[in-house]
Amino acid sequence: MRDEVPSKGLEWTNLILGAGLACAAFMFAGLPAAAWNAGIIGTLIVCCSAMALYRYEAWTEWSNLILGCWTVIAPFLLGFGSAQTPMWTHVVVGLCVATIAAMQLAASRKAQGSLSTK
Repeated sequence: MRDEVPSKGLEWTNLILGAGLACAAFMFAGLPAAAWNAGIIGTLIVCCSAMALYRYEAWTEWSNLILGCWTVIAPFLLGFGSAQTPMWTHVVVGLCVATIAAMQLAASRKAQGSLSTK
C-alpha cells in the first residue's frame, strides 16, 4: 500500500544523518571495523530514506529503525567502543535515526487508523 510520507522533513533528516555517517567512515580509517560499519550502515540508511521519499512503505521505516538500533550497539559488539569519536558518532546518529523512524511509524499508523474510522 502506498502512503504519503508522514513527515518529509524527518525523512530528509534521516537521509542526511545516513550520509553523514557514511562520510564519517573516512575519519575512522584507523579503525577498520568502525569505518566499514559507518560506510555500509550509513549508505543503507540513505537508501531506505530515499526509498521512503520516493514511495513510502512501512518497511523503509522498519529498516531504518533496525539500522539505527544496530548503529547504537555496533561499537560495543564490533570492539571499537573505547574509541570515543567513532563510538559517540555511531551512538548519536543511531539514536536519532531510530527515533525518527519510530516517530514516522507511529504517525503512519495513526494516519491509517483515522482513515479506517471514516
